[in-house]
Amino acid sequence: MWNVDSSDEYDAWFLSLDEDCKEAVLQRVLLLQQYGPNLTRPYADVLHGSKKYKNLKELRNQTQQHLLRVSYYFDSKRKAFLLTGGDKKGKDQEKFYKDLITESEVIIERHEKELENERRNQNDGK
Repeated sequence: MWNVDSSDEYDAWFLSLDEDCKEAVLQRVLLLQQYGPNLTRPYADVLHGSKKYKNLKELRNQTQQHLLRVSYYFDSKRKAFLLTGGDKKGKDQEKFYKDLITESEVIIERHEKELENERRNQNDGK
């Protein structure tokens, strides 16, 4: 089993979903927990377009009314980290992914700084 954690942005997005969407997303998160980086299409895919992070991925899910996407990556602790989510149904695909990737990059930078601070604090305590 792979450890999965999430950002505040992801948590807020997830809580805003209706019950059907929450269940659909949770199914994909459980698959991610089980398969880790080996999870592939149709459940997950690489997100292309980030100039900073080549390991940026998306969980893919569909309900009758929604095309849900959750961006994630494996952090420096090899933990799956859920970044943010969105519904791309009815939206300009290029803009949707550009916005998703831009927000994801900001969250990754913040998360990696937090992990680095944790490492420093642990090393200072030794």
